[in-house]
Amino acid sequence: MPNPLGVYARSKYMGERYVVEHANRYLVCRAGWMMGAGPEKDKKIIQKLMKQLKNGTQELRIVNDRDGTPTYTHDFARNVKLLLEKEFWGRYNMVCGGQTSRLEVAPELLSLLNLTDSVRLQPVESSYFSEEYFAPRPACERLVNRKLDLRGLNIMRDWRVALKEYLSTYYQGYLA
Repeated sequence: MPNPLGVYARSKYMGERYVVEHANRYLVCRAGWMMGAGPEKDKKIIQKLMKQLKNGTQELRIVNDRDGTPTYTHDFARNVKLLLEKEFWGRYNMVCGGQTSRLEVAPELLSLLNLTDSVRLQPVESSYFSEEYFAPRPACERLVNRKLDLRGLNIMRDWRVALKEYLSTYYQGYLA
């Protein structure tokens, strides 16, 4: 059962409830940590880390107490399209496969960029960023695509595969 902690999360949930309660047919898809718009538009975790790397940082401070599930926008869009084509209505979690944390995403990113030996990861608690990210967030934002799996319509790839594609599609030459 959703339990939104802050105003932003409550507004998203209330929007979802409004759709569910007032539409005859609807498709509500819940996403996780989004990635997929590239350096010009993306404002989420991958772009924030990439920007720091582009600026020459030798150390990334990574939150060690937040779990979640990345969502690649391209996979998300393909899965939404599939649901629409099959006319499977309802509410779905739609995230990349694999469960992870921010502290697991960062070393994978560094590995894909061949920066494991040159950039140090410094684990920090969420409170380290409390002035910048002051809205309350749950410690675990993980989602499971159970309904997609049950219907045989889960085409979301593992987050590591999606991250690799995202970097090769949008970040070629970005750090040069």
